[in-house]
Amino acid sequence: MTWSELTNSPRITKEQFQAQLAKYPKSSILIACTKLSVGFGYGPDACTVPPDQVVDLHIPIVFPPVLVPHVNWWVHQEGRLPFFNGQLRYLAAETVRLQPEHPVPEIPEKGPQNYRFGELMLQSGELLYKKHVIVENELDGYANIAAEFLPSYEITSPTDPIFSFLRFYIWLTKILPRLPAHLLKFDLEAEFQKLFPFPIITYAEFIATFALHAVRERQNQTYDKPIDATLRRGWFKNTNIPETTIEQMFETVSFSLDNMPEPKDTLGYADFEFLKDRPYFLFNGEMYMLDYEFALGKLESAVIWRVLRTFPNNKKDPWLSYWGLVFEDYVTWMFETYAEPALHKLYPNPRYVSSTDQICDQIIICGDTAVLIEAKLATCTAADRYSGDYEKIKGYLEDKLVKTKGVHQLLNAVKRFGAKGDDVPDYLKGIKKIIPVIITRDDFGGCWGVNAYLNKRFKDQLSTKSHKGVVVTPLVSMNISCLERMMWVLQEKAFADVMEERIETDPTLRQPFDAAVKYVQRGAAPKLHAHVEAYKELNERLIVDFGVKEEEVSESPVQE
Repeated sequence: MTWSELTNSPRITKEQFQAQLAKYPKSSILIACTKLSVGFGYGPDACTVPPDQVVDLHIPIVFPPVLVPHVNWWVHQEGRLPFFNGQLRYLAAETVRLQPEHPVPEIPEKGPQNYRFGELMLQSGELLYKKHVIVENELDGYANIAAEFLPSYEITSPTDPIFSFLRFYIWLTKILPRLPAHLLKFDLEAEFQKLFPFPIITYAEFIATFALHAVRERQNQTYDKPIDATLRRGWFKNTNIPETTIEQMFETVSFSLDNMPEPKDTLGYADFEFLKDRPYFLFNGEMYMLDYEFALGKLESAVIWRVLRTFPNNKKDPWLSYWGLVFEDYVTWMFETYAEPALHKLYPNPRYVSSTDQICDQIIICGDTAVLIEAKLATCTAADRYSGDYEKIKGYLEDKLVKTKGVHQLLNAVKRFGAKGDDVPDYLKGIKKIIPVIITRDDFGGCWGVNAYLNKRFKDQLSTKSHKGVVVTPLVSMNISCLERMMWVLQEKAFADVMEERIETDPTLRQPFDAAVKYVQRGAAPKLHAHVEAYKELNERLIVDFGVKEEEVSESPVQE
């Protein structure tokens, strides 16, 4: 639902919207965004849209009485969606960006009345829009679909944010310790503590404790009293953590009115980079979580991206390669831990017989089918991902997932396999079918249009002479969240069969992987026992180090 439809008025411009916001104290809008996020239940279990009963409760609160019947008609008769998480992200981001010539006094009580927030949210949603660009070339068309839909895919993320946090916690506690020492090119703890005055694990515990507070706020919401949603220092009164450390931690994840960001050009309507870096608003010594997903992402963003920004250019690529190895081994660990061995024979880091060249990152044998996997960190810069420019997205796909690695690596593997020489390991010699797969850490691998683009680049370069006697299927791409959320089915079904179902369900390969595969569940991933154990271990740390009571720790986001 948009404000222009509801009021039969022209679409609002960004400049008009900012002029409205400039009338109010920034603190009033930012604090309201936090409270509305709690009221709508955004965040836990991948909630980006409130339940119907919560929508009905909020309509008479955030809209003036004269508009309530009209809003109800649009919602209940036309099936339109009035509220979603992206509205609050946009509202908070535009408030942060405001640079009014004559700022109003920062008195939160002087902010908009409750009934004005419906208007502000609908206008925010209306501005989360880019006009569709028509392109003729097929490849450009796929890149254009990705450029237009990635922001929406992120805003409506199907991944439970606590699970993304848990993934990186597993990287730190399980994957890094099992990697060979000669691959560990960096002293991770030393690099981290150049920026932060405490160990990484303490930082992780802080992020988990902040999330625990946010979950409790949502669980305890009864809608019959005002929402508080404030994270106070008193939350840590039972911890063994010094107050100065708590103060330092607050400063690393938050911004205040005294340290607002310098104005920058917006990269696109879904450019929320500042909020990702500083997802808490610090006001009068109290913190307000502006976005649950961004707050849970702080562990990974601090360890990888904050540290990356401190490096000279000659150390940046080695740093990302380091984390690329961690990601590859996480994919290996997932198959080792969860895939039924009788259905899957896993060969991590496979090599050709006649050289040390890597075939791909993993090979999984399912009967007489070989699934060749390329697992890529494949990070896309904010300047490209939010540009809405298909040329930039095309450049990203070519550089990160087609040339040298990804598609190129898989094509080379098929070619050398088809040569039928002694170069191929014995376990591949009876194979009758090859399924090429790319798995990305970046969300892009599972976005609209991306699989179709990568498959066309693969097919256009694939010679039928290179694989006589062997069927090579279309290439399948996904992101790591998709793999995690479908991993449960590999305890009873072969990975190769799931990949073929994906191809059969959507032969164009234009849909996101999780839209085409029925086994990929939204929210918390089920039946991942090792993830459950990691979460229990984290909770035990919180009980010991932070004084959290056993009954206060949240249940695992993973269904046992």
